[in-house]
Amino acid sequence: MRNKIDIKGIGDPYILLFEDVYYLYATSMDNGFKVWTSEDLYNWNEPSVCYVKNERSFGSRWFWAPEVYYFNNKFYMYYTAQWSIYESEELRLGVAVSDSPLGPFTDVFDKKPMFDPGYGLLDGNILCDDDGKKYLYYSRAAENNIIDGCKHAEIFVIELDDDYVTVIGEPRRLLSVSQEWEKSCGIADKFWNEGSFILKHEGKYHIMYSANAYFSKEYGIGAAVSDSPVSPFIKYDTNPILHYIENELSGPGHNSVIKAKDGNLYCIYHAHTHYDKPSGDRQVYISPMSFKNGKIIIDFT
Repeated sequence: MRNKIDIKGIGDPYILLFEDVYYLYATSMDNGFKVWTSEDLYNWNEPSVCYVKNERSFGSRWFWAPEVYYFNNKFYMYYTAQWSIYESEELRLGVAVSDSPLGPFTDVFDKKPMFDPGYGLLDGNILCDDDGKKYLYYSRAAENNIIDGCKHAEIFVIELDDDYVTVIGEPRRLLSVSQEWEKSCGIADKFWNEGSFILKHEGKYHIMYSANAYFSKEYGIGAAVSDSPVSPFIKYDTNPILHYIENELSGPGHNSVIKAKDGNLYCIYHAHTHYDKPSGDRQVYISPMSFKNGKIIIDFT
C-alpha cells in the first residue's frame, strides 16, 4: 500500500483507531483542528471541526500537531500553540479533553499551557509503558535555543502523572542534531530534530523524528533506539529511513504510527502536495511499516 491520501492543506497527521473507526487529526486550521474519519484507511469522510480556540485557550495562533489518546474513558488531545501572553514566538503544549473522538475538546487548564519549562516546545507525543509509567515526548523549539551560534530544535522527555496532564520531575534531553543528513536543506544557522513518535518493540524503545525544514524537499524521517524510555537514544546508522525520492516524494515528515485492524503497522506522515514546489502545502501519506534486524523499515515501493 503506497498511499497518497487525498487530504491536502494539512501537516503533522496523526491517526487514532477507536471502536473500528479511524480518526485522523492534523494541523488544519488557523484557530483549531479538524478531524476526518474512515473505516479502511483509504476512504475518508469530509472533516468536521473538533477544537476551536475559545475563552479557555492559552494559544492565540499556530495551532499545530494534535494527537488524541483514549485514557480513563476520555479522549485527550495534546497540541501545540503560540502562548497568547507573548508577542514573539513562544510555543507551548496544551491539553484538551472530550467524551468523543469527534470533540468538541475542552482545555483542561484555563488560559494556561500544560506546563512551562521556560522555553518554547512543540510536537507532544505520549508513551504509556508496560510498567504503568507515562511519558511525554516533545521538541524544544529552535527559537532561543542557541548552540554554537545556531538555533537547534531537540527532542526531550518528561514523566507524566497518572492524570495524564501533570508533569513529574525534570525534562531530559534525548536527541540533538548530529547527523549530516539533518543539515542538508541549505539553512546554515537553524537545525531541527522535531515531530517525535515513540514506540516499543521487543523490549527496545524506538523514537522516530523529523529533520531539516518542513518546507524543504530534504525534510525527512530518522529513527533512534534505546534500552530505556528516558535515556539518550542512539540514532540509526541507516538514517534517514524515509526521505526525498526523485519524481515521487518530496519532504516526507512528522509521522505517527498506527497498528491497523489488519494487525499491521502503518506510518502516517505528510509530504509536499506539489512535488516540484516544496512548501507548507502538504498532504497525507500512509505507508506500510515493519521492523527488520531491529530497525524500522518504511515501505515506499
